[in-house]
Amino acid sequence: MDAITKRLAQIKYIPMIKTVGMDQAEALGAALLAGGLPAANISQQTDDGLELLRLMASTYPDIVVGGGNVQTVGEARNAIEAGARFIFSPVFDPAIIELCQLQGVAVYPVTKEGILAVEQGLKVIGFYPIEKLGGLPVVDYLADRFGLRFIAAGSITEETVGTYLANRNVIAVTGSWMIDPMYIASEQWSLVVRDLRRTAALG
Repeated sequence: MDAITKRLAQIKYIPMIKTVGMDQAEALGAALLAGGLPAANISQQTDDGLELLRLMASTYPDIVVGGGNVQTVGEARNAIEAGARFIFSPVFDPAIIELCQLQGVAVYPVTKEGILAVEQGLKVIGFYPIEKLGGLPVVDYLADRFGLRFIAAGSITEETVGTYLANRNVIAVTGSWMIDPMYIASEQWSLVVRDLRRTAALG
């Protein structure tokens, strides 16, 4: 397991960032650090996603900043050039995987075809949306059959996350549920920090 994946496995909860604007980058970085979850999976399907990733990566070296919802090789390349330390992709594109591997960037594409992951030399993959892919029974099958481990996502909540992280084959979860978009919109960063701390304390 590479160093970035090990770090994410230590953090366990990776906030998915979708609703934060460029002018809120400093507040977000401070909140993630104060909240005890120094990771950000920044969606590349929003208007500010790439530039927010670039700013966060350059300003907050102690936060593991990655490109989320990456769907094309171009998006992956742009995210890596902007400083992404990992790529989370809902698709399984060998070209994206190869690019990341050549650049030394951790990549977590999504598939339930374990043989594809093995053929690409992957040990950890994304699993999104986890329940639509078959849930933990499929996770366990793929882990036992192919030696894979997983970063889970999709309709996970504070109430259900413990079930997933209790599974030895799930090393981390990512999702937007960790940060309330209403608190972002109203600039209530103290409440964002409170929720992040509560999530981090789940263990």
